Amino acid sequence: MKTLLPVLALAALLSACNANAPSDTPEGAPPPDTHTSRNSLDWQGTYQGVLPCADCPGIRTVLTLRADNTYQLQTQYLERQPRPDTVQGRFGWLTGDNAIELDSAGDHYRYQVGENRLTMMSQDGTLPSGPLAEHYVLKRSQ
Repeated sequence: MKTLLPVLALAALLSACNANAPSDTPEGAPPPDTHTSRNSLDWQGTYQGVLPCADCPGIRTVLTLRADNTYQLQTQYLERQPRPDTVQGRFGWLTGDNAIELDSAGDHYRYQVGENRLTMMSQDGTLPSGPLAEHYVLKRSQ
């Protein structure tokens, strides 16, 4: 019994020393935000709008995104095409899971995924700015 008491005291002392071990996150810091467009938004569906065109009134665009990462893209140059061109393919999520890129059938177009909207991006991944920025938005219709 005399030898058991010091062993128990030593075990209690060692376990108490580890209770205040420093953590990897600073005290009071919020946990890292893991929400992305891919896992937080209901992004599947059909988006449409009229994108700017240099030599026509606009490009009517309808883009349908499916949960299996496939898409259908319809584009029609207004006052130049009687019917829209339709392509289908696959898309991938870009780093950060907040934007997508269509495959080569969709000319590698990039879109930032937002709440009920897709914003067309440049090939280098920048968002449009200036007075025409809102004209690069496709709004969810279904």
